Amino acid sequence: MAKAQPLILPDDDREYFESIVRTRTMQAQIVSRARILLLKADGESVDAIAEKVGLNRNSVLLCLKKYKNGGAENAIFDTPGRGRNAEITD
Repeated sequence: MAKAQPLILPDDDREYFESIVRTRTMQAQIVSRARILLLKADGESVDAIAEKVGLNRNSVLLCLKKYKNGGAENAIFDTPGRGRNAEITD
């Protein structure tokens, strides 16, 4: 079986993700995404990452794709989506 290719993280991205994982006030979803990227940078396979983080393989692949296409902020945080805007009624 071939060894998984590690994700090459710049030092500032690694430090940023490590700080997110260490914090106790960040949403669990954001911490999971940071862990995914750190584990991939350490050379873990997608299946191993999915098992360790408790997500499915597709979620791990989506996070990695977002990082490769848009960088750290894009991979960690959700962008505002389509849908109805919040409305305050009387």
